[in-house]
Amino acid sequence: MTLTFSIDPDSGYIGIGEFRLRAFQPKAAIEPAIADLVERTRDHGNDYEWLYLRGLSFGGQPAALSLCFHLGRLEQAGWSVTLPNEADAGGWPSPGAIEAELAFVRGILAAETGTRHNWKSPMRFEWGEMWSSYDAKADIASHGVRYRSA
Repeated sequence: MTLTFSIDPDSGYIGIGEFRLRAFQPKAAIEPAIADLVERTRDHGNDYEWLYLRGLSFGGQPAALSLCFHLGRLEQAGWSVTLPNEADAGGWPSPGAIEAELAFVRGILAAETGTRHNWKSPMRFEWGEMWSSYDAKADIASHGVRYRSA
């Protein structure tokens, strides 16, 4: 079963099905609710740990979501979307696929935030920021949220 995830622009909550992840929520409170979605974990040994989730969709398309915990609390999340007929170049997204993914995600985020065609990355909110941009270093589309301490 594929679960849909979305970002609430008013609160920064990440909704996965009926479950809501919130800024700085303890990993111990999140992990049991998403255990079936965790593909792998990575502890960097420097107080940062990532959970990589599969079996999700964003805007109706297959998606992967990565959750970053710092000192055991949710600090940021990033995701990618796989569009149908996405061309790749040796296992990596082609420039056209990257542009298509950025346009798709920005369209969803613009609709969710009510900005329509005025999407600017990053978008700043009281709770933190949301971005959708080209990552030149990794040569990929990059989307995510980062929470700000109150």
